[in-house]
Amino acid sequence: MSGSRSGSLLAGAALGAVALGAVLAAPPHARADGRAKPDADPAPAAAAPAPGPRARVDDAAVRKAMVDELQRTMNGLRLGEEPKPYYAAYTISDLDQATVSATYGAVTAEHSFRARLLRTDLRVGDPTFDNTNFEDGGSHVESLPIEDDYAALRRELWLRSDEAYKTALETLARKRSAAEGQAAGAEDEGADDFSKDPPVRGEGGAPAPSPAADPAALHDTVVRLSALFRDYPQLNASHVSTTYAVVRRRMATSEGGWVDDGTRAVRLDVIAETQADDGMKLRSFVPFTALTPAGLPALGDMEKGVRAMADELTALRKAPVAQNGSAAVLFEGPAAAQIVKLLLSEQLGGTPPPKTASAGSDERGQSSELANKLGQKVASPLVSVVDDPLQAEGPGKAALLGAYRADDEGIAAQRVALIENGILRSLLMSRTPRKEIARSNGHARAPRFAGPHAHIGNLIVTGRTPLARPALLAQLARSAKAGGADNMYVVRLLDDSTLPGGDADDLSAMFSFGGGHGGPPPVRPLVVYKVQRDGKEQLVRGLTLEGLQARSLREIVAVGKDPVVYNFIDGGGPGTGIPSSIVAPPLLFPDVDIRRQTGKNRKPPLYARPQFDAPAVAGGAAPAAPR
Repeated sequence: MSGSRSGSLLAGAALGAVALGAVLAAPPHARADGRAKPDADPAPAAAAPAPGPRARVDDAAVRKAMVDELQRTMNGLRLGEEPKPYYAAYTISDLDQATVSATYGAVTAEHSFRARLLRTDLRVGDPTFDNTNFEDGGSHVESLPIEDDYAALRRELWLRSDEAYKTALETLARKRSAAEGQAAGAEDEGADDFSKDPPVRGEGGAPAPSPAADPAALHDTVVRLSALFRDYPQLNASHVSTTYAVVRRRMATSEGGWVDDGTRAVRLDVIAETQADDGMKLRSFVPFTALTPAGLPALGDMEKGVRAMADELTALRKAPVAQNGSAAVLFEGPAAAQIVKLLLSEQLGGTPPPKTASAGSDERGQSSELANKLGQKVASPLVSVVDDPLQAEGPGKAALLGAYRADDEGIAAQRVALIENGILRSLLMSRTPRKEIARSNGHARAPRFAGPHAHIGNLIVTGRTPLARPALLAQLARSAKAGGADNMYVVRLLDDSTLPGGDADDLSAMFSFGGGHGGPPPVRPLVVYKVQRDGKEQLVRGLTLEGLQARSLREIVAVGKDPVVYNFIDGGGPGTGIPSSIVAPPLLFPDVDIRRQTGKNRKPPLYARPQFDAPAVAGGAAPAAPR
């Protein structure tokens, strides 16, 4: 994606909403032509009224504008003797989003938002060598009128195509110049720039008609969950934030491809923070996800989960601090899927890194440590991994947010067996080939503000001879003894940097050791239990896990039963990021370096939090007495 365009768009997309707690920019000032000023200062979010209903809705006009301008682009767009485009695609995404946030039963933000975004993908040259996969070459993303007006849409499609074509010609010239001055490497042999794959023609259908995303559907739930923290005076801060997004995607390609489908996603995050008596900052969270607000767990079940988290965090204030050393570590519950996300999810993409003008490849763009290890052992023989975007439900009939039928290059999604008994068999592919895999397998995914790249959909980990929890704990003890480490830990929740409430001091402390010596950054658990010799489990705090990286998956000595679903939105919030899911069972690592957190802590508040005497929710019963 064009760098200048991507920055201005993110500031000017008028998202004015909290997506997973990250406050995006409010609507910018408008130019005379109706598009956003890239350099305009955004207006305060509170000054942006929720848009009213569309004045015109005409599906046929939208499709006709896309197809007509696409045909004109392919036939008439040319600059002098420069080559015409050989491929073009328009993707129009209609976003309808509602956000509600609250703390202690008081709403802090509540708004809805509607936008329409256009991603333009245009290629010049030919499939063996074109303008893509080189530095800033790629997609262009802009806002569009939200009304289904044929003339207005045609005008914007024309301008964006013209701009994308000029940029593509400049990029192709720089790429050719760089190639002429560089010797071809083995990694370049036999790899084209664009694969020949049949496009989807009419997959999915538009989302079924439904009411627009409305904050009212989220209001009571958010308020009631946030009010629960009135009962926990030892927790210094708490915040509940939820976003519901409905996205309709229409994609037309010069190859005749047409996709008209949609996604829905709601994520509700409950976050709480406190400090131990020694000043150590502690926090925890509970995420709830579903396809719609009605699909969230029953309010009583969510309240039970929030109270369990709050009780555990309160107890953590008095927990002992872990000591340095090595330990056998069992990841279970959400932490099992989270460790898979950290160690594996970004290592399975087969898209080659973009070329640069100064050298053959930009190693900073090499997102996959495993891309060159096909056919090799990359995990324990106990572990197998597939990615299946076609699977809509996980264990317990939990909705998988990463399900889709067509990817963001208009290619049909496929189930891909990635790791079989520890051996890497394949990679996730977009239409940018590599010499080992020349075709896409339908895994090009794109956030709304960038171009597509290989990315997971539903990443599912399974284990050979899975063990029940008692057998896992017995194996944990044997692993600790065999490794000469008398420490055993069960990790149940890891930190998540995408959640709101992160503290700069915490992050600097987190990366002030371990990761500063050229190794992988430390992993920070939020909920950890130390397993005593008698089998009892005791909460501990103040530790990080060091040295964990993709190759650590080869050390797994046991896999449990009871897999969990961890849904997340990568690269943004609902409606703007990439909906993704990981399903993973408990995983046992026999030897992990444990490092106690060091450094100075700020003193806790000098006096207690004020009491809450008013009812927790307007019209409801008064809260229970503080504990």
